Amino acid sequence: MQLLDLRLKILLVTAIVLCSGICFGQERITKETKVILVVDNKSDVVEHIVLLANFQKTEEKQLMKNYGHHKFFLGLLKGSYHLNKNTIVPGKNTTVVIYTDKQFSPIEEFFQSENISPGDEFNLGETKAKVIANKKGELVIKTQKP
Repeated sequence: MQLLDLRLKILLVTAIVLCSGICFGQERITKETKVILVVDNKSDVVEHIVLLANFQKTEEKQLMKNYGHHKFFLGLLKGSYHLNKNTIVPGKNTTVVIYTDKQFSPIEEFFQSENISPGDEFNLGETKAKVIANKKGELVIKTQKP
């Protein structure tokens, strides 16, 4: 009888551990993740961040439907994030690098970063961030509040 109780307890503890990993394992921490920053054509505001791999799988028709008046820039995300549908929400103190001269599109347009200086506040979709550095072709941003 005690052996059966012990097996049941082990099985129950294992189930709880596995369930908590599945239910609460939404936040991801990464050394580096390749991303696409979706920028509004008119305002030059970053509206979404998406995983590069997911973006590449999306058909052109769907991209035009979802992001008709946007441009896309390659970038890197260093730190924690979670996914909200297909959009990345960076965690606190996550660094995002926008390659302002590497647009992911056949159209040759550049992200207007000349007027952005270190210390400037910046929005990455719904996440507040601060500019850390602005070198030619590279804008480095650190998130403050998710």
